[in-house]
Amino acid sequence: CTDIFAAISVVKPDKKPKLYSLVFGEGITNDAVAIILFNSVLNYESRSSTDGFSAISVGHISLDFFFLGFRSILCGFLFAIVASLLLKKFRALTKRPQLECTMVFVIAYMSYVVAELVSLSGIITLLTCSVMMANYTWYNLSAQGKQSSVVVFKFLGFLAESFVFSYLGLTFFSYKSFNWSYDLIVIEMVVILIGRGLGTFGLFSLLKLCNYEKDNPRKITWKELTFIWYAGLIRGAIAFGLVLRIDDSVVNRGVIVTTCLTLVVFTTIFFGSTVGLLGKCMFGQQSQAEE
Repeated sequence: CTDIFAAISVVKPDKKPKLYSLVFGEGITNDAVAIILFNSVLNYESRSSTDGFSAISVGHISLDFFFLGFRSILCGFLFAIVASLLLKKFRALTKRPQLECTMVFVIAYMSYVVAELVSLSGIITLLTCSVMMANYTWYNLSAQGKQSSVVVFKFLGFLAESFVFSYLGLTFFSYKSFNWSYDLIVIEMVVILIGRGLGTFGLFSLLKLCNYEKDNPRKITWKELTFIWYAGLIRGAIAFGLVLRIDDSVVNRGVIVTTCLTLVVFTTIFFGSTVGLLGKCMFGQQSQAEE
């Protein structure tokens, strides 16, 4: 899972809309895929009575991955439709901005709770519901409700983000009694660097061979691709949250937790604090020329 907030804060959507969309969209997609895949593996492990994984296991997990993702997305889509219809048909709900913000928050939270109760991915359902509500429900709000909802949810998002990273920083010192494998941390960091490079440059080169952007006047430059690669090196807090869900009976769970925590904290501090400098070095002169 990647953390895109530091990266998208550097890229201006009005100056580089394509790069902004790619970085933001990739980050959201990575989180969604990681959450659904992790839940699929956990579901298979809880249902399976055999030890270890085989070729058949890959097929079962893949099917569970697609079904779980589809149902979670559909659940969020349905809740967003309900919210849009409620605020469109019952205009009495749009008389006060406080009521509008409450309605939006409650329906979005209900989508998460319902998804978790029926063994779906609550985060994916909430994400889908939020995206759909931003594109449909928001336009059914009053003028004051639109302005108030943007401010309120930006504040809540900033508050939640600050809490998560503060929690990560404090949690780092509470795992002193756990087992630490510095060799594994270094190996995983190398894997992240190489894997991210293959996933970015390798995939882009493969798409080029398939005539991707052949007639597009605004092609992705290698500078932008390098920025996408670098921004994706920041591991998100979702990765650590997923690791904590691993059962205590798993062998070397402590090493897995401490390794993931170290990678999240290190990449967030190092790559998150230098991604702005990289963006300025690569796009600073170009941005000034465009202005």
